[in-house]
Amino acid sequence: MKTYIKHILCLWLCIGFLSCDDYLDVQPEDKFLEEQLFSTEEGFYTALNGVYAKIVSENGYGGDLTMNTIEIMAQQYNIDSRHTKYPYASYSYTDGGVQGKFDAIWTNLYTSILNVNNLLLGLELYPDVLSAERKSIVAGEAYALRAMLHFDLLRLFGPVYSTNAQDDAIPYYTESKAQMAEMLTAEQVISRILADLDSAETLLVEDPVRVNGSMRSAGSDFSANFFRFRNLRLNYFAVKALQARVNLYAENNQAAFVAANAVIDEATEFFPWVVDEEIVSGGADIDRIFSTEVLFALDNTELYNRQTRYFDASLEYDNILAPLRDRLGEVFENYNQDYRFSYSWFISNEASKDYETFFKFADIEDKDKTSRFMQPLIRMSEMYYIAAETAEDEQTALDYLNTVREERGLGDGTQLIPGVDLQNEIFKEYRKEFIGEGQLFFYYKRKNMSSIQSGTTSSEIDMTAAQYVVPLPLSETDYR
Repeated sequence: MKTYIKHILCLWLCIGFLSCDDYLDVQPEDKFLEEQLFSTEEGFYTALNGVYAKIVSENGYGGDLTMNTIEIMAQQYNIDSRHTKYPYASYSYTDGGVQGKFDAIWTNLYTSILNVNNLLLGLELYPDVLSAERKSIVAGEAYALRAMLHFDLLRLFGPVYSTNAQDDAIPYYTESKAQMAEMLTAEQVISRILADLDSAETLLVEDPVRVNGSMRSAGSDFSANFFRFRNLRLNYFAVKALQARVNLYAENNQAAFVAANAVIDEATEFFPWVVDEEIVSGGADIDRIFSTEVLFALDNTELYNRQTRYFDASLEYDNILAPLRDRLGEVFENYNQDYRFSYSWFISNEASKDYETFFKFADIEDKDKTSRFMQPLIRMSEMYYIAAETAEDEQTALDYLNTVREERGLGDGTQLIPGVDLQNEIFKEYRKEFIGEGQLFFYYKRKNMSSIQSGTTSSEIDMTAAQYVVPLPLSETDYR
């Protein structure tokens, strides 16, 4: 706790990350005083951009919570005792390096939460700086960020919700104060998350994304650009999608179904399925992340450096993140036509690897393409999976799943038919769709699966709370 609470009135520490990130071409000076920062419209935008820039760092969504640590815990990669990441694959939470890693994740997210609260306080203390419309957008995104960050802290450090919702989980910070918040149960945390998302939805009801979509082109005016690139911000549709995700986690299936369908019904016009030609004929600019479907992403200017550090075929075995070849075939059911396999996994001609390595986040030739640095966090396909899991009848559920499968190149002869194990088919879709995006471990934990397949052998790993629940960092427990 001590490691991040001291930052509560130092918003500029967060803003400093903008020097290496490119959120809307902001170039702030260091060490703004709070009153200077919130005295201008641009200052509010800079403060909010600073939060986005901080959480996309490597110990946030730019690495550990998407491509790296959380995927290792989901057994996505072949990691045995010789590998440098083995302590994560074996859930060795008492290992010093592992403890340090999770402390860094905890600190990053809670510091960002406190900076969000400072921003919300600024909106109260300086109410006339922004127009009513722009104030609503800024506040809506801030509430949504606070909800999302707490939710992922809960999913990582909280108890298995389906069996232990009444257990103590994490604190929920809603004020900009240099003091500890009380420890809440998982159920109480979920309640506050949903309340913040409700506030965000209300504030974002006139979000331009509902009329113009993500608006991917840039203009010359900074303040105008703030209302562009809505897919790189927690926009209205992303908030509805988070409501679906959170309600599903909390076993509020009807609410999850309603929210997921609200996104499908309204957002499809603006976030359409990727055009086949963008994949099969994309050449050097292939759209492997299906960018048109991404409801919310972060702008990760380090994306390709991390692609190289984690997945490059030239890496030695003890460092590369790659699955067993047989496992990869099993995950994709040997459907080579599946776009998620055929355009993201290759055997490199430039390295001595006899197995496929991961290219999903490889760089593209067009350096000006607005989707170049997108780190996907919420996508349309998840709404179809949630709707399928919570649908009241089998055929409706199959229709949702088959829609996604067809858009992934699985057409005639591969469509699911009545009588299949529906829940297993949803599970298999999660394994294919979200590689490198950090959702599979949380799926396992939500379902409280008693065992999952090892990333290294054909055996199963027994899973209990000891594996699913990451202990709270010492920086939190030592000061309580």
